[in-house]
Amino acid sequence: MCSAEASKVTDDDPLAKAVWARAVARLDRHLGRANAKRGYDELGQISVGTTDFWLDQDCSISVSGPATFSLSIVLDGEFTSCLDGGSPLVIAPGSAVVFASEGMVAGTNFARGSQRMRLVDIRFSKALLKEAGGMPLSLFARELFIDRSIPESGTTFMTFPAQTRLLTVGTQMICCDFDDECARRLFLQAKALEALALTIAFLGRNQPRTVRMAGRDQERLALARKFLHDRFDEDWKISSLARAVGISERKLKEGFRTTIGNSVHAYLKHVRLSAAASMLSEGRAVTDVALSVGFENLSHFSKVFREVHGVNPSSYARRSMR
Repeated sequence: MCSAEASKVTDDDPLAKAVWARAVARLDRHLGRANAKRGYDELGQISVGTTDFWLDQDCSISVSGPATFSLSIVLDGEFTSCLDGGSPLVIAPGSAVVFASEGMVAGTNFARGSQRMRLVDIRFSKALLKEAGGMPLSLFARELFIDRSIPESGTTFMTFPAQTRLLTVGTQMICCDFDDECARRLFLQAKALEALALTIAFLGRNQPRTVRMAGRDQERLALARKFLHDRFDEDWKISSLARAVGISERKLKEGFRTTIGNSVHAYLKHVRLSAAASMLSEGRAVTDVALSVGFENLSHFSKVFREVHGVNPSSYARRSMR
């Protein structure tokens, strides 16, 4: 929430850090410092902000910033963001947000209490985007977007369902724990570029052959994703999830592959492993975590956890507690 606004800065390092500091200070007035984990890394033409905290109460924060281009990955938490002069944009867990402005922009974010917020915000310089060939937003699959841009002000502000690979990159960035500063910077820089490449490739690839879905079906898909986030420990099948949200199994499967780029099963696995990483970092036992996120077989849980996070659950827990 607040970190997303803190990423809206220029290529001027001092200004970037100042905007980030203001957002953090406002957040700290709503919750204690011990409650949150935050990071800000300036990596030359890329900056990365990470935020992980439990929001006890409703929170509304207004922040302004100058021209920028940012990509945000929302792993957990739902909030509403509204640019001054624009319409509210509801940003759900498992979403990505593209923000681009040509000048100073102000806005307000609002989130309900009693939820965990985990976000990664990546800001790219104009020089880097130019070297990479730019961001052809006009070619993006617009039907995948919920669009709250303000064209007359030169501002683009959109959210879309993040594909599983992009969510995995976001999880890896927020869990980065390299002690060596050089290694940390290289890792975050590589992952930021990977996130940008995945976003461009996915949206561009889906543009010409996206299956258009009625507004009601899109709402049901969004509800299905919310069910998987809120009730990831349940034994979801395609049939039971389709019945729960009132959509056909065919549309559910097609909708997930079109808007998220992966199957329902793969998306649920990502949500479960992301939740497992959080539980392990809180000191919970591996067996307890495996059962809590819907894995009955401990060895299978360890195998798939290692595939995503690069280490087994026990090693991850030990690293998190250092």
